[in-house]
Amino acid sequence: MNTHVEKWLNYAKADLEAAEVLVTHPKSFYSYQLTVLHCHQAIEKILKTFIVSNGGMPKKVHNLIYLLQESGLKLSKEIEEYVATLNPHYQPARYPDITYKGPILRYNEKTAKEHFKNTKEAFECIEKNIIQKK
Repeated sequence: MNTHVEKWLNYAKADLEAAEVLVTHPKSFYSYQLTVLHCHQAIEKILKTFIVSNGGMPKKVHNLIYLLQESGLKLSKEIEEYVATLNPHYQPARYPDITYKGPILRYNEKTAKEHFKNTKEAFECIEKNIIQKK
């Protein structure tokens, strides 16, 4: 595997691992919020890994829908819908002082566990597409 691809993949896996640690060993309410942030980051980075594995250069954006389109990946409708659901969680989970005009996003144990489960499923599906190209 190309070193550049491997670096992206390792970073993506690190975010998935961080989400798992936070959701399974929460220290406070913020653990759930950070779980969802790391879920977003894991999907963002695995999509960028796929783009790099195809010889592309990922743009420095955090929009998962855009990155999915850029990647050209054909995923199940359920995974594509989940990626769209996860997309708006980047800014409110990361920046406490932004004015966010989207739907109210709630972070608790239930939503964090759901996001982690769905993120892991999407991540593994995208990773399979990268590994198949070896």
